Amino acid sequence: MNAASLARGSRLALALVFLAAAPQKIMAPAEFAASVASYLILPDVLVNFTALTLPWLEIVVAILLVCRAWTGPALFLANAMLVVFLGAVVSAYVRGIDLNCGCFSSAPAASDDMVFYIVRDVIFVALGLTAAWFYRRGNDAD
Repeated sequence: MNAASLARGSRLALALVFLAAAPQKIMAPAEFAASVASYLILPDVLVNFTALTLPWLEIVVAILLVCRAWTGPALFLANAMLVVFLGAVVSAYVRGIDLNCGCFSSAPAASDDMVFYIVRDVIFVALGLTAAWFYRRGNDAD
């Protein structure tokens, strides 16, 4: 496996993460808004806006990554979102808030294992940074 294959694979895997995350949130915006609110981070006035726009942003970023259009900005935005998601989950964990992260579903119910979400999000951040590293090195060219 060469660097170009690893670059393409990491970029497409990152796109798949965002494509998998969005549909449930789009189909159930009220439930996703409750999940967003359960983090107790955003002011109430921003919860609905975030719940309505975030899933669409995830889809746009995924499409840009798949199509290799504006790849640099798409990777930056993907990594920024992943770091914010990780920070939000860690913040909830540290504050003792037991929640379903809302990452791949819209259900705001409590979770059995917040550590799982943290580890998974660290892996996603590593994937995003890997894709960005390959892109910066110029390895993501066909």
